[in-house]
Amino acid sequence: MKHSIFLILSTAILLLSACSSNNSSLAKQLVAPAPGATLPEERIAAIGVTSGSAEKDEMSPAALDDRDNSDPLPISQKIIKNGILRFSTSDFDACRNRVADTVKKYGGYIANESQTNTSMEWRNELEIKVPSATFDKCMEALAGGATRVDEKSMTSTDVTAEYVDLDARMKARMAVEQRYLQILQQAKKVEEILAVEAQLKSIREEIESAKGRLQYMDHHVAYSGIHLTYYQTFANTEPQAPGFFKRSWLSFAEGWNSFLSFSLGLLSAWPLLLGIVFIFIFIRRGIRKWKLKRAIAPTPTNVNL
Repeated sequence: MKHSIFLILSTAILLLSACSSNNSSLAKQLVAPAPGATLPEERIAAIGVTSGSAEKDEMSPAALDDRDNSDPLPISQKIIKNGILRFSTSDFDACRNRVADTVKKYGGYIANESQTNTSMEWRNELEIKVPSATFDKCMEALAGGATRVDEKSMTSTDVTAEYVDLDARMKARMAVEQRYLQILQQAKKVEEILAVEAQLKSIREEIESAKGRLQYMDHHVAYSGIHLTYYQTFANTEPQAPGFFKRSWLSFAEGWNSFLSFSLGLLSAWPLLLGIVFIFIFIRRGIRKWKLKRAIAPTPTNVNL
């Protein structure tokens, strides 16, 4: 009886040791290949499936649902606002001070200003930048003190899609840049180094261009633009010279100046005038000689046979 129990235990121990040796050899073949050898695709797939399935088994069903249904981070809208405002005022200087105070009150600044003054009208054109959050209030405040509003318009341009696409392209190019930097560290030949540096230069130019465009959009999204024009009209026609006598004196002076100009023109043409005088004298003397010869010559008479 004891002998049979011993045989059964020995057999079980041998079977367990054989199974464990087979599993360890199989794991070594999958995980640790021979030096210089590459893993076949079947073995890589097997390892990937095994590790992935094990990781998936360790995760709870709730965690799997959260990972599969995870939403991307929300993207804020990128909207560029612009406005045009044109109005007349009865007090130009007071309006100028009011505009400056209003822009300062809403956190903006005047980017450009151009003023034109004539005898008929004073006009001022400004490019104003204000935060987008106060754009509407600033437009209403600027138009509130106007004598008459001639034009008021506002536009909004959504650049969210362009911004997101450009940002994604820039990040992709930055990743490629890092990859080229790694290749550059491993390059040994001069030709390889020059080729990689040429690619890096092109990629960096694209990245800098994308950054500049993104900064431009960020600034115009953060600060809206207002093209403001205000003016004060003094007269509908140009004023004439004051008084009849003043205008008469101006006419006399203009006539005298014209006479002087004509006289100076004749003096400057004296060679031509001298030639005309000589020609006139020569022709007149020729005519007198011809008349004198004609008067002296005898007149013919008719003779009857």
